Amino acid sequence: MSVSVKSCYIRGLEKSPSNIFLPDNTPIFVGRSPDTGVTDAKCSRQQVRLCANYAEAIVTVQQIGIHACGFNGFKTQKDVRLVARHNDRLELLYGKYAYEIEFNPPPQAKSSTSRKRSHELAADEIGSRKMSRPDNLSNNDGEEKLSTNGIHQEMLNAGPSRFPEESDNDSGASAKWESFDSGKLMIYTASSVQHRSKIAAYDMDGTLIKPKSGLVFPKDCSDWQLLYPDIPGKLKQFHANGYKIVIFTNQAGLSTGKVKIKDFKLKIEKIVQKIGVPIQVFIAVGKIVYRKPMIGMWQFLEKQKNGGIAIDKVNSFYVGDAAGRPKNWAPGKKKDHSSADRLLALNLAVKFETPEEHFLKQKASTYKLPEFDPKSLSKTGDLCKPADAKLMLEQQEIILMVGSPGSGKSYFTRNYLKEYAHVNRDTLGSWQNCVAFVKENLQRGKSVVVDNTNSNLASRQRYTELAKKSNVPIRCFVMTTSVEHAMHNNKFRELTDPSHVPISEMIIYSHMKRYEPPTLQEGFQGIVEINFIPKFRSEEDRVLYEMYLLES
Repeated sequence: MSVSVKSCYIRGLEKSPSNIFLPDNTPIFVGRSPDTGVTDAKCSRQQVRLCANYAEAIVTVQQIGIHACGFNGFKTQKDVRLVARHNDRLELLYGKYAYEIEFNPPPQAKSSTSRKRSHELAADEIGSRKMSRPDNLSNNDGEEKLSTNGIHQEMLNAGPSRFPEESDNDSGASAKWESFDSGKLMIYTASSVQHRSKIAAYDMDGTLIKPKSGLVFPKDCSDWQLLYPDIPGKLKQFHANGYKIVIFTNQAGLSTGKVKIKDFKLKIEKIVQKIGVPIQVFIAVGKIVYRKPMIGMWQFLEKQKNGGIAIDKVNSFYVGDAAGRPKNWAPGKKKDHSSADRLLALNLAVKFETPEEHFLKQKASTYKLPEFDPKSLSKTGDLCKPADAKLMLEQQEIILMVGSPGSGKSYFTRNYLKEYAHVNRDTLGSWQNCVAFVKENLQRGKSVVVDNTNSNLASRQRYTELAKKSNVPIRCFVMTTSVEHAMHNNKFRELTDPSHVPISEMIIYSHMKRYEPPTLQEGFQGIVEINFIPKFRSEEDRVLYEMYLLES
């Protein structure tokens, strides 16, 4: 009788690397890091993905980095998965940084006849191919190349049922880690998670756990304890009542390297184990579309990770501590660090509770929503003030736009001042080039709109003096967009326009700090206030725009 596998490692065959543990059915990324001792820039930090399957005594091997790994003397190909067994050789880079697969206790060795027979069976199932290494086999670059890719790859291609960590059906399956969108979204699915229509969703930090050290932020991935002792019982009751338990957590530190991914994964597994109920965990890595209050994680659950079962939002809920509560919302309590959790629930139109309300049955506390409500624009009245102001004149003129980055100046000029020549520093690079452009177009008899921030008297004076010398009237159009609204616009463009270069909040605040309101005494024939009223390319864009996109 064969002895079941208790552990699996890749054992370093060179001086510097140490042994690396491979948990059962948990993908691990290995590459350039202090753990391996590899500093070679050709070796990616996530050079190879390894996933051990203790029941089968195999390890799936997948090259993730640009440069080839070595596998039993072959060069691997990017994103092609192979199957390794006990004592198989893995090189992080072809010919360098060698490891050996080691199961403990070692699986019972098969006879050569048995191994050959299993190879033949797999070959019959997929198609007859060879695992030999012809001397003349090469690619266009003269590099050796794995044949199509031998029996190890064929067994993997035979079907996902051989590898539980890759199964799309979570119900009853082994626990698994997955990574999507180039690592921007990580998902952990505990064993026995079932797809259900009712969702009991929770934030993690400050909602289910808190630092054991008493610090504001955990000092490491082991610095945690449950927020309340009755959390396991509460979640078990919801699970028994037909809810799927889900965690949505923002973890920007994973994108900066401040928190090691392998340490964080272990932390998640221990938290789920401590609670003792099947949980699916969604982790937003970095500041992207999945990050709360944006609904990317929920949408991924709804569309791809709930087995095709529609979510019943009416009977679902979300619990989080980032609720926009002010200082002393309870005696001695600090102000919430953001409103992201409450805003996520508002964006989703699901019931929201704080941990105190949910677990301790406390009364709802006061809170404050952001000053800018993205839905308010549907109630916006006139485009400009005065309402009867003409946007374009029949006579030649200069229009000088004034407004912060993200205030909608360029959008306004493109949509409402189409007949005028447009100029801005984004395209011409300097104010000197902009002034020259205006002068040249005035000489041609054209009207011009200057689409720069023009935040102070000195920046505007260049154009008022040119207008005076050219005997051409100049008007000033001032965007009324608030700082919060401008940052919302900036985030929306970042999400919907891949070519858009994000503008930092610092730049927007810097404009407001040096802003000097324009006056008629500067030489303007008129000053018109412009309200930003967006138009959308699609209904999907409108729905997104009317959501809270910022964490404030």
